[in-house]
Order: sequence, then structure tokens, then C-alpha cells
Amino acid sequence: MADFKLGIVEWACPLPGPYGLKFAHEAGLQGMELDFGDYETGFPLSNPMIQEAYLECGRQFQMEFPSMALNALNKHGMNHPVDSYHGTIALETIRKGIKAAHQMNISVVQLPSFDNGDIRNESDFYNVCEKLKIACDLAAKYDIIIAAENVLSAAETIKMMDQVGCDNLKILFDTQNYYLKWGNSVTETLEEIHTHVVQVHIKDGFNRKISSALLGTGEVNLAATAELIRRTGCTQWLLLENYYHMRPLSELENNPFTVLERDVKLAKELFAISA
Repeated sequence: MADFKLGIVEWACPLPGPYGLKFAHEAGLQGMELDFGDYETGFPLSNPMIQEAYLECGRQFQMEFPSMALNALNKHGMNHPVDSYHGTIALETIRKGIKAAHQMNISVVQLPSFDNGDIRNESDFYNVCEKLKIACDLAAKYDIIIAAENVLSAAETIKMMDQVGCDNLKILFDTQNYYLKWGNSVTETLEEIHTHVVQVHIKDGFNRKISSALLGTGEVNLAATAELIRRTGCTQWLLLENYYHMRPLSELENNPFTVLERDVKLAKELFAISA
């Protein structure tokens, strides 16, 4: 059984940015997955001064950085050809993101495939695998793991792992996304691919709406997923991805940090985290 660590993704924190680490720590969290930032704003985390601001606050508030997400890939997707406008930006995002993670001593870089990066057909699948291979080769020089996040089926996920063929390619699993996309059983998918999982985003919801319920109170049977994660020990890091500053969760309390604290308590109960 895994000795879990509980964190939050930066884009779900009611106060993103370095000082948000203080409030996340006070809510009972141990780490934060950072967002590398947008191409249009020059990828803020590629700036050494901004990197140091996070590192300094991390030291001050005893917070770790388990991973860095290249969320710009949801706008400039890996599913586009390498010589296209979006494909060129995707490669720049990957190259600079891996470099920044190395500079900040972050060992996992997450490459998502949603929105304009969604994998819809064989051509998209090929293009994504091509860029994942490039990313893995670049990351291997720094002993960094590449974590792909998408909603491929278990069979398609295994096919992707085989086609890329890199030992440092893993999966960033999500407790709601598979259900939202396909209505699939989250536990069945995780059961088949858990050996490839490196970290997990945890969120819940009602009525097929993303992040619309406190953990364990929605429709995705998070308790069963939590039991499977505990049994397989497929990850150390559990990263909250409920959006506490957005409706409907923001309407539960006057203060979104109070909602976050409620979810932290529920997460610790679900995953039997004592500290």
C-alpha cells in the first residue's frame, strides 16, 4: 500500500502563484503541480526569477513540486503535425518546459491532450505519439518522467505506450475525465493501465459536469477508485483538481479556501491518509 502525499494542481488553487503555496500548506497539503504557463505570455516558468519565487516559497512553506504541467498543449496541441503552426508551438512548449522542470528539479512533466489537443483519430494519435517520443528523448537527459494525460481507452493507452517505446513515458490518471468523455468505468480503465500510472488527479462531479462535487460525493464512485489506488499503490502523489474558486463548488462556502479544506479532509478519509 502506498504512502500517499496529497497536493493540488496550481490551476485549481484559489490563489495561484508562489504565495498560493502558503494557503495550500495551511489547508493541509504537501505539494503543488505547477502550470508552465501560456505561449502567448512567454511561458512564465521559463523565467529564472519566477522559478526562484516558487522555489523560495516552496522552501518557506514546506511545499514540494511533484510535477509541472504544460497546459499550453491544450491550445497548441500535440495532435497537430510538427511543421504546422500549432505543432511548432507544441514542440517549443515541450522543449522549454522540460528545461524549466530540470532547472527547478521537478521530476515529472505532464503533457495533456485535451481541447485543441484532443486525440480524435489515427492521425491525431500518430502526431501525439511522435511528440511524446521527442519529449521522452529530451527528458531522459535529465532523468525526467513524461506523463501523458488524455482520455484514451485502456487498449489505446497501451498501444500508445508501445508505439512511443520509452521507459520514461508514464500516464497521469484522472478520476473523472474518463467518465466525462465516455461514461466509462474509471476503475476498469485504471485496473488495466495502473502499472503505467505515475500520478493521479482527483476530482468528482454531478451530471457529467467537471469538478462539480466534493470528493466522494459525486457520481464517479471515487471510493472504488480510491480503493483500487490504495491496493495497487500506483502513485505516491494524489493531486486535487476540483475547482474551488468556480461554481458550483465556490457556492458551498463564502471562502473558497474553506471548500478546499473540506476536500482535503475528504481526500484523507478516502485514501486513509493519517497525517
